[in-house]
Amino acid sequence: MKESVYNVYLLDEKEKKGLVYNTMHRSIVQIDDEVYSLIKENEIDGIDEEVLDVLKQGHIVVDDNLNELDMLKIRFNRAKYNATSIGFTIIPTHACNLACEYCYQGHGDVLSSTMSEETVKRTIEFIKKSAVGRKSLGINFYGGEPLLFPDIIFTILEPLQSFADENNIQLSTTFTSNGTLFTDDIAEKLADYNYEIQITLCGPQEIHDSIRIDKKGNGTYERLMEVIELFKKHGTAFHIRVDVDQDNYHGIKLLLEDLAERGYQGTYIGFCPIGKDICYTEIERDTKPVDVVSLTQLSRMAHDMEFSTNPIYIHNFVEGCSALSDNFLAVDPDGNVYKCIAAPNYAEHRFGTLDENGNLVDINYEAYCAWTLRDPLHIEECITCKFAPICGGGCALAAYAKHGDINTPGCEEKELGEIMRTFIMLKYPDLFEGCTYETIVL
Repeated sequence: MKESVYNVYLLDEKEKKGLVYNTMHRSIVQIDDEVYSLIKENEIDGIDEEVLDVLKQGHIVVDDNLNELDMLKIRFNRAKYNATSIGFTIIPTHACNLACEYCYQGHGDVLSSTMSEETVKRTIEFIKKSAVGRKSLGINFYGGEPLLFPDIIFTILEPLQSFADENNIQLSTTFTSNGTLFTDDIAEKLADYNYEIQITLCGPQEIHDSIRIDKKGNGTYERLMEVIELFKKHGTAFHIRVDVDQDNYHGIKLLLEDLAERGYQGTYIGFCPIGKDICYTEIERDTKPVDVVSLTQLSRMAHDMEFSTNPIYIHNFVEGCSALSDNFLAVDPDGNVYKCIAAPNYAEHRFGTLDENGNLVDINYEAYCAWTLRDPLHIEECITCKFAPICGGGCALAAYAKHGDINTPGCEEKELGEIMRTFIMLKYPDLFEGCTYETIVL
């Protein structure tokens, strides 16, 4: 037997205890310092048989002849080529009603087109043809701001729901929205669909209203608080994304306190760094990126204040990217098709367009194959990284923006161990009773 290369160790040197987490199998085992020493010294035969059985079950130790890189490749390919489901992001419009200072799309001024009736028809037919034989179909509406044109949304959803019902396909819908245009009428029309909405905040009201503003310069914080009440009223599933940089970082506690005072504990909150990697134009805000450890501390703070959160989903440190799956596509307002929802400003990444029958034509096979075949185990830096099973090589478009090649790492962070420590702490709080596990060994 040998030690798995995907083990991350958290040690409490005072209590002489440790936790070992395997990133490929998502397993965790509590050990003492003697077992830790035997594992690291490759004296696994000296471990008590009962303890060794537990370590084997958790894949903390593996057979000598096991090539874990090959096993990881199999796991990646199973997810990548899953034929039972298919997902689409539909961008009804690039236009937006807001003028956020850090918008990577240039708040609807760089790209501003909206789907025509003909493109809507083509998109519906394309999705139907692609979803034949699938068990589940996911639709995400993105923008711009998708709720600027609710008629387009329902023109697409109604026939797709009928198609799904007729073919015994489970349809789920998500919205990536700034939230300000959500109304009772929209909520009532969406009641027949399985849907969830993401909205974005950027700090407490004073900070948020200086950054996430409408076209007239008005803040949007209180409007979003009204919208959250609408969500509660209609039983709408939603979660909150909080965008963070160095300038608003210290205000996030005030935001969480306000949300808690309003009774929104239990809401899922994710923290995402404001960045410049994939911007369509130079952003207005002179933003300075916040480091991963600081973002992780926000996740811990949110958890302690009884919000739901998961540090493992911090931007560019996620369990793979849907854009790299064979069963995911994005359609822009002009009927162009991409693998990545953020790629419409990169013509070289477009790999086709939809004709009048909803068929994909003018196919750029080089782009399609590059995205679909992207494999972190073909990226030198990822081959030896313990976090590759979770990160999946990071954001491909960010890698392209940084290095001119999607087959390079999208992640440049070196402090990912703290993300894992916080993730483990939040998921297994009982294991931290009486222990701190401050030492991280990769």
